[in-house]
Amino acid sequence: MYNLSDYLHSKASRNKVPLSGTFELSPVCNFACKMCYVRRTPEQIKNDGKEIITWDKWLELAKQCRDAGTLYLLLTGGEPFLYPGFKELYTELHKMGFILYINSNGTLIDEAAVEWLKKYAPGRVNVTLYGASPETYERICGNPKGFELAMDAIKMLTEAKIPVVINASMIPENECDLEKIIEIGKSLGLNTRMSTYMFPPMRREREDCDSRFTAEQSAQMYMRKIKCLYSKEEYFEFLERNAKGNTEEDNDETWGTDTEFMRCRAGRSSFWVNWEGNMTACGMMDFPMKTTPFTENFCDCWMKLTDSVRNAHVLKGCAGCKKRNNCNPCVAMIYGETGTVDEKAPYMCRLSECVSEIIKKELEELRDE
Repeated sequence: MYNLSDYLHSKASRNKVPLSGTFELSPVCNFACKMCYVRRTPEQIKNDGKEIITWDKWLELAKQCRDAGTLYLLLTGGEPFLYPGFKELYTELHKMGFILYINSNGTLIDEAAVEWLKKYAPGRVNVTLYGASPETYERICGNPKGFELAMDAIKMLTEAKIPVVINASMIPENECDLEKIIEIGKSLGLNTRMSTYMFPPMRREREDCDSRFTAEQSAQMYMRKIKCLYSKEEYFEFLERNAKGNTEEDNDETWGTDTEFMRCRAGRSSFWVNWEGNMTACGMMDFPMKTTPFTENFCDCWMKLTDSVRNAHVLKGCAGCKKRNNCNPCVAMIYGETGTVDEKAPYMCRLSECVSEIIKKELEELRDE
């Protein structure tokens, strides 16, 4: 559904305006999730000779962002409620007129935090549910109390009329909870955004405990999610629509050629500044470049970044592929799988094939009923 935000981002993209941004305040978290892409402990940060950027420096950067046209800001981590000076920074950003979003695991949002947020209402709080039981939280996060704390936070925020969205990241350790997580969202009248694809670790060293699905499993989980979210009629329409593949109208001659560029908002109307102070188009990769807005003028950094995005060719390895209807690969995913934006990613190809196979099979079964 095309909404006001879509309209504003479309207009911002045409005019090279950095409408939305993400401030990744810190990699520190009170969880140790098996699929985290950024997690660092305070000890690791110190041993690496690095420091957390202070909130007053983030505020100075935010003033430059505002003057450049930024309206939406997402505050994330790590766990942002652990960030020193989070309330001070958030309050000042709110006073500046930003529409603020927060990514959180919810475990540090107590009654006092909710009362504070009521005074400085965010545009939305995105609370991640890692499962639907203490046992699942123990397997994934190492914190069995996390489930109850997160649920309490979601309920308190909802009762306080603060917009909430449930995020869910699915891996083998919580696959049994997929339907339960979606049902929790439905029972509370909340939108549930569930990812069944996990990036391989891209911004930290790989560990033995890292976890994600195989391509085949990811396809199965994706279809389980769709089936659970949709009514029977909607699911049938989804199957029919996606079983057709590309039509002549869908056949874009620039797809996968040397005139293909990143098409999402990343670097066109949005940006990401990580906890180390580097600004990129997307938080999951430093392609096509990174800039340093804490040591350079923000507008100069933005123009270099957005011009680079608009002139950097991508997806040459996907040239001629006819499976776009069930793939439409994210450049960051290709980069995460291959380390480049120009190679075909076997994981993504297999995932697309499996989704197509499941759609065909499910559609045949429904038509035979």
